[in-house]
Amino acid sequence: MSKVSRFQEILGHRFSDEALLRAALVHSSVACGDRKREFDRLEFLGDRIINLLIAECLYKKFPAEHEGALAHRYSKLVCFEICAEVAEDIGLPAVLDVAAKTNFCDMRVLCDALEAVVGAMYLDGGLQVCKDFVEKHWKAMLEDCSSPPPCDPKSELQEFAQSKWKTLPVYDVVDRTGADHAPLYKVTVRIVGVEMATDVGVGRSKKVAEKDAARNLLDKIKKQVCLC
Repeated sequence: MSKVSRFQEILGHRFSDEALLRAALVHSSVACGDRKREFDRLEFLGDRIINLLIAECLYKKFPAEHEGALAHRYSKLVCFEICAEVAEDIGLPAVLDVAAKTNFCDMRVLCDALEAVVGAMYLDGGLQVCKDFVEKHWKAMLEDCSSPPPCDPKSELQEFAQSKWKTLPVYDVVDRTGADHAPLYKVTVRIVGVEMATDVGVGRSKKVAEKDAARNLLDKIKKQVCLC
């Protein structure tokens, strides 16, 4: 049995059009012309499919969580380090054609190749094939992320702002009172480009005041969402 045939057994899908899989296994570092173009296109497709399926898994697994918490988990599960780990687990380096073996030290190479393989699986077998693959090979990571994400209001606010409005919070110190050994900071936070998305926090350090402001703004946003 050839390496490619054994690899298909690991994937859990026997390709009707094996040329699709072979195109995904020739990395753009060695491919040229139409072959490079096809690898890049498969990678583009596979990236979107993985993102969709991980988002769906999280949506179903954590039905009570708000968008910010889901986004926190999502960002951990679709990062290139995790994709590279999955690529290693399924033995992708053994069948991937790259410019040099040293390239395997770059996790981005393995991530790109995994995405191309998933793209090929989708074109050959449809979404369910990809869903079965993702649920199997991300299962352990999904279980590991079952505990709630760290309670950091600044991180939560940033993730929420990025996911909902594609923008970021900005913090400004507007006042400092008290003695030098016991200062009290007043900080404002606003989400760039979003009307009324602003609030204030106080604390004995700028960091504490920023967290207080972020927490206050999150509370305001959540109340507004509930009223909508």
